[in-house]
Amino acid sequence: MLSTPAPRPSSGATPARFAATGRSIREAVGFAPELSSESAGWKHVALYGWRGDCREAEFEPFNEPAIVYHVGGAPSVPVKVERRWDRRTHPGLVTIIPAATRIAWDIRGEVHSRSVHLGSAFFSTADGAPVTKPALRFRCGVQDPLLISTIQALEKELRHPSQQGSLYADSICDFMALHLLREDAQGDVLARVPQALSQKRLERVIERIEDSVETGISLQALADEAALGRTCFASAFRNATGLSPHRYLTQRRLIRARDMLLHSDLTLAQIALRCGFSSQAHFTEYFRRDAGVTPRAFRLGPN
Repeated sequence: MLSTPAPRPSSGATPARFAATGRSIREAVGFAPELSSESAGWKHVALYGWRGDCREAEFEPFNEPAIVYHVGGAPSVPVKVERRWDRRTHPGLVTIIPAATRIAWDIRGEVHSRSVHLGSAFFSTADGAPVTKPALRFRCGVQDPLLISTIQALEKELRHPSQQGSLYADSICDFMALHLLREDAQGDVLARVPQALSQKRLERVIERIEDSVETGISLQALADEAALGRTCFASAFRNATGLSPHRYLTQRRLIRARDMLLHSDLTLAQIALRCGFSSQAHFTEYFRRDAGVTPRAFRLGPN
């Protein structure tokens, strides 16, 4: 369930804003989240998992758009928007809540939900240009398998991060924001400005990726380097290289890992960390998928 975040902080303090959101939700529903992205290093998105008993929770309007996925728990939950109790949600459905929307939930049972909170920038520049229509409209209890699978992918990455940095999570959330905007466009085309990466900017972006193989990098940092919006940058980068930014970084990590396997005595765990993978298991999974053999077999070579 959702609540009101603290007043908007100064620029650059996005993680603190989402942490304040998490605290105020906890105070409203009466229990702590079972899952939180606050320590994950994500700067422009937050994911919380809520599970516990609650009667009624009413919240003031909050500053950021949010999506609630009703996983289970109470079989039917009335929802009040502004002053009207005329909506209802059930397990398996999602509710999309624009910023500045007053909402209450009459739960009277178990809360079992996931809430995703997206920074406003996702909706002002999600496609590389300001959106000409209202960013989002309130939708309660809707079936959206694509949105649910995206939330589940984000949760999987939070529970079992595969690589250092937030690039993968950023990509998931940009996809989510673009999907929401396209749904709300109701068949109209959102305003966008066709842009391409110049050779000079592409080279600078690639240099940033190379410098970030071990530590990772955010999609926003790469987009800033290219002076483009995130989604526009991702599209332009794919057009220029044939790969998404996340896939390109993964390829660079695997190429560096191959070199280390052949020309160093580092252990597999050491190579995994130096190439930006969160664990040896994830390194092995990605390497086998790419090379067709495990890192150990690659190092030993043909018999």
